[in-house]
Amino acid sequence: MLLLKVEHDTRYYNKLLRKLTKVRRKIPIHVDIFLRKGTIFAESLDDGFSTSFLYVAYLEAKGKGLKADLLYARYVDESWLPEEVRRLSEKWMFRELSDEEIDILKKISITEHIFERWCRW
Repeated sequence: MLLLKVEHDTRYYNKLLRKLTKVRRKIPIHVDIFLRKGTIFAESLDDGFSTSFLYVAYLEAKGKGLKADLLYARYVDESWLPEEVRRLSEKWMFRELSDEEIDILKKISITEHIFERWCRW
């Protein structure tokens, strides 16, 4: 998985979302874009088309003078997962989760958590 991390710029972010929406109407592409705590994150699978989209996004960010980093996903130890996710996953193996526990999991961003440990500016 290729990861792109760009400092927040509203115009750049909106343009990137519009471009992805336009591409998705024509061709399947494996890219996700999200904004967290003033940073734009984009991720793609490793197929050439999806990777190319992220690389173009990277070049455009650099061209605008934004701080941008390309990263490649790699192995992480299970200890890097949030404690709450590990605890609830172990529980889920043996019985269903409550609605409250499901809501807790829905609010956790694994990518954000991993980035905070792995990719400090």
